Amino acid sequence: MKIAPMGEVRNNFSKYLETAEEEPVFVTKNGKITAVIEHIEDRDIEDYLLERSLRFRKMLDKVKRERGSISLAEYRKSRGI
Repeated sequence: MKIAPMGEVRNNFSKYLETAEEEPVFVTKNGKITAVIEHIEDRDIEDYLLERSLRFRKMLDKVKRERGSISLAEYRKSRGI
């Protein structure tokens, strides 16, 4: 985990993108963490977006209530995804 001020990240963005390939970079503004830069592979974009989708999480919560706990892989399999 690396922590860097926003101005430093802005001035050396490519350096921090390279750093993010190895570890997350937490960006601070006025001393408080406001963003994170994480490396992501093309094949992981869909999972990343789904994990952060409020609508998708609500659907998973509904399934959990109705069927008990279920993993993302199990959900996809049940939906033929």
